[in-house]
Amino acid sequence: MTTVEIFSIVKDIALAGAACTTAYVAFTGLEKWQKELSGKASFDVARELAKSIYFLRDEIRYCRSPFASAHEFPDKYREGFFNKHTPQENGDAWAYVYAKRWESVAEALQSFDLATLEAEALWGEEIKKRSLELQQCVKSLRVDVDTFIRNEFSGGEIFEDKNLASKVQNGVWDVKPEENELTQKINTAIDALEIVIRPHLSRNI
Repeated sequence: MTTVEIFSIVKDIALAGAACTTAYVAFTGLEKWQKELSGKASFDVARELAKSIYFLRDEIRYCRSPFASAHEFPDKYREGFFNKHTPQENGDAWAYVYAKRWESVAEALQSFDLATLEAEALWGEEIKKRSLELQQCVKSLRVDVDTFIRNEFSGGEIFEDKNLASKVQNGVWDVKPEENELTQKINTAIDALEIVIRPHLSRNI
């Protein structure tokens, strides 16, 4: 075998080795890039979900405020605020108050639902199960608000059942948070969501 032939073989081996090295570097670089993209996507979804949770929490808290200022009521009702009103007028007035309050809750719930769907696509069923707990709290609040309003329309007849009255009022109003059943359920649901979200927020990207 001539020197030229040997040199040609060595050159081919070197080129093959360089190609393999290039392919390996490209593959590992692509793999790292994919992990970075996946980590960033997970972080972004976690951040948006956390924001939606706290937005919903704050709107629920506002909706459940036991204090209703005069400006929340319809103008006509407010003008005779201290007059005696019929059950129909009281019911209409409170329905107006809670319809306005619920608009913000509904908006926050929609944002939360959308963020949950994105998180479920990345993380699976666990986040969906945790989210259902908070969604159930919102549904429970809606039922209590509706019952409260129906009681106003009835002239207080529904709340003649004192146990029912106490249960509904504790749902509608966030009073004595440390003892309030719905408040505790909401806090527990949020804590459970935070446990799932936190690792994705602290992940290095």
